[in-house]
Amino acid sequence: MGAERKSPEEILRQSEYTPHELADLLEMSLYVIQSAVWGGELKATVIGHDIMSMRREDVLQWLERRG
Repeated sequence: MGAERKSPEEILRQSEYTPHELADLLEMSLYVIQSAVWGGELKATVIGHDIMSMRREDVLQWLERRG
């Protein structure tokens, strides 16, 4: 049994997002999110080779820079 997906409203109330949550919320591919993190454009908590989470504040700044 998999975890139940959160609604966009639930995700918006969070202070941090997983890469999958952010991709779903922004209707972007996971690849875009991962590329932004690995390219240094989007700050994230990374453990080893795994992107764990991004803070809402950092996501908003990244989106603002993207235009």
